[in-house]
Order: sequence, then C-alpha cells, then structure tokens
Amino acid sequence: MIKQIFLDMDGTLLDAKGDVTQQTIDTIKTANIPVTLVSARAPQEMTAAIDQLELNAPQVAFNGGLIYQWHANKMHVLGANTIAREVSEQLMQWLLDNYPAMSLSYYTQDEWIVSDMLPEVSREIEFTGLMPRLLNTATFSEDVQNGIFKIMLIDLSGELLDDIQAAILALDLTGVNVQQSDKEHLEITSHVAEKARGVAYIVEQEGLNKSETAAFGDGQNDLSMFDEVGVAIAMGNAPLNVRQAGDYVTKTNRENGVAYGIQQILLHQDNLE
Repeated sequence: MIKQIFLDMDGTLLDAKGDVTQQTIDTIKTANIPVTLVSARAPQEMTAAIDQLELNAPQVAFNGGLIYQWHANKMHVLGANTIAREVSEQLMQWLLDNYPAMSLSYYTQDEWIVSDMLPEVSREIEFTGLMPRLLNTATFSEDVQNGIFKIMLIDLSGELLDDIQAAILALDLTGVNVQQSDKEHLEITSHVAEKARGVAYIVEQEGLNKSETAAFGDGQNDLSMFDEVGVAIAMGNAPLNVRQAGDYVTKTNRENGVAYGIQQILLHQDNLE
C-alpha cells in the first residue's frame, strides 16, 4: 500500500501552461495519500500548487537543497544546504565574465536575482509567477553570506547548455551538482542537494518503508529520486532513458499523467504485485 507520493513539478504535475489541472487536484485529494513536491523550483514558486492541493506534508525545493513545511502561510525550514560561499562567489564571477550574454540568475531562500531582464527571464516570470530583482554588485556579497541555493542558466535555443555544463565541470569545483533539469535550464546546487536526499529525509522522518512510497518524474534530475522509492513512475513525455528507469510509464503531463498514474497504477498496486 502506498503511503507517500513524491511529485516532480515541471513536466510532471504541471501541464504545458504551468498549471495543475482540476482533474489532477481532484484525484490527489480523493486518493488521500500524503504528497510531497520535489522540485528544482524555489519554494515561492511551489506555493500555489501546495495551496491548490492542500498539502500538509514536508516539501522539497532546489532539487533537495531546501526541505520545509508550509503551514499557515509560513515556511518552516527542516533542512537547508546552500552552495559553499567561496564557490558560489567564484562561479558567479566566472559565469559573468565568460557568458555575459547568457540569462544568468541565482536564488537565495527568499529571492530570485537575475543578471539582466532578458526574454528568458520574462518567460520564467510568466511560467512561475515569481518576480526577480536585478543583480547589484553592492548586495551580491550579502547574498553570498546569506546563502545561495541555486545558480541557473537559461538557453531557450537548447543548444548551448551541454557545452557550458562541460566547461563548468572542467573547473573542478568542489561541493556542487551541475545538471540540466531540461534542455533549456542548467542548474548548479550544493552537492548534497539531490532529490534522493530530500526523499530519503522524509521517508526516515515519517517512518516509512521504501515499498510504501512512489514517485513521478520526467527529467534527468528525477532519476536519483526513482532509486529511493518503491514505485517509480515516468511521465509519457519523459526522455527515453527516464522512461526506461521507471517501473511504469504513465500518460504525458498534457494528458493528466499524474492523475492517471494514481488512479490506474497506485490505487491498484496490490493487484499489480
């Protein structure tokens, strides 16, 4: 019996417009199984979905960098892992020097800071609803001291990030994860910020067995999460290697794939074993 569901957001829970459909909302509420969102997003970008689904379980942001409880419109931090201060400062300066035309931004616990108001940023605002502030060299050191959870590059062409990722890895920085959540987004987080760690933390805190957990995902950064659960369900829109890593493949996020997977797979799990 499944007692906890872990859901990626973009390309999984959310449809092509970045919304949670009414069918998915109704299915999750009717299933009455605790749900944790496990996302690369900042917590402020997750709030609308948490409220729509009326979630009470701990949530995971920044690919596992921040574990928190959302209650009474307040965030209660359960665990936080930021990029090492000297590394985040060094990497941001290197990126600004070497890729000045790229859409570059970073996230603290409470804010999204962008290098410039480029079209990529405008699209991100429309999709997430989060408003950024412009990078100010006078406040950058303060942001570093407070802790940077994620550095992000966006390339809408989907053609540059492989080379940039390779260049960053060649710097041989310590204590960072460098991964693409999709073909347009490259994200750098603390090396301990993995979705698997967020899932493992909640499984331990809730006293769950692995067999009592399930996860839905569509991206490369969901593969570690799949390894931590009893039932891994890949979205129909996921790349081939992600679909192959899942125990099951559901419909796409355009076809209410999460709702379908809960109804047709998880709620009938005893019949499938």
